[in-house]
Amino acid sequence: MTDLQVSASGLAAWKKAGFGMFIHWGLYSMLGRGEWVLHTDKIPASEYKPLAQRFNPTRFNAAEWVAIAADAGQKYMVITSRHHDGFSMYDTALSEYKITRSPFGRDPMAELAAACAQRGDIRLGFYSSLLDWHHPAYQSLPRSAQAWADYLGFLHGQVGELCTNYGPLACMWFDGDWPHQPHDGESGASESGLVFHPAGSFDYPGLYNMIHNLQPDAVVLNNRHAQPIPGEDIQGFEQDLPGENSAGFNTTEQYGLPIEVCLTINNSWGYNTSDQNNKSVERLTQIYRTVRGMGGNLLLNVGPTGEGEILPQQVQILRELGQRISG
Repeated sequence: MTDLQVSASGLAAWKKAGFGMFIHWGLYSMLGRGEWVLHTDKIPASEYKPLAQRFNPTRFNAAEWVAIAADAGQKYMVITSRHHDGFSMYDTALSEYKITRSPFGRDPMAELAAACAQRGDIRLGFYSSLLDWHHPAYQSLPRSAQAWADYLGFLHGQVGELCTNYGPLACMWFDGDWPHQPHDGESGASESGLVFHPAGSFDYPGLYNMIHNLQPDAVVLNNRHAQPIPGEDIQGFEQDLPGENSAGFNTTEQYGLPIEVCLTINNSWGYNTSDQNNKSVERLTQIYRTVRGMGGNLLLNVGPTGEGEILPQQVQILRELGQRISG
């Protein structure tokens, strides 16, 4: 049995951590046009899927990434285990569309888990997409009850893998269920044919129960931009401070839970070669202190390249930020 909540000690550890590194990294990083490129550029699956046959991020170094986070003063990392494009960045048993079937052939999530464990002062967490532009059961329209059950089995199964195979986690971070997207009874399809919100339930009670049972010290955050429901331990704010809504999709209300603000260094989550609009160290320091003054956590994003390198300019910003906030 579970009360659908993180343990008191797990929540206390998350709140004490205060500052984390968000990492958006996947096949889309090879194209350098952001993590939504499959949708925004209307790339056919027949052109996007073969990227997996060339994905070989030989510059990836888990220990180096963890050291960069440590230099910034960050105490946890949250990385995209699977983004909306459906490509799994770990050795899942539930799909062949995964990094261990690419030329890279390794599991970077396992390497990050080992590097975090070796340091001992940085915890690992996973981002998981609730939608999937690759999975056939998610893509099928109209969607049958069996197709939706198949997709839920995949989604919950992947979360179960992440909560079982990578040691103690800091969090599970969900994305892809947004109130402004089509809901039950609507088609859910965009103009490009990509499916957004499904006509069905994600079975959050079952999903959150599983997480809290397998990872009692891991917080659950769902980036729904709405009032948290039972089982969600943290209220998140994307690209905005609590009470603000410059991004246009955040609720301005706070609901009594601990808060986390996720923020990009520039204007992009995934690697984007055209985006050099980096926030100054001074601005990021101000945001960090404001968020911490509100009792919240800041989750600051990096978008590594398709070769597996965190951009040098982002590394420099992080290290200077670490010096500022530790001084």
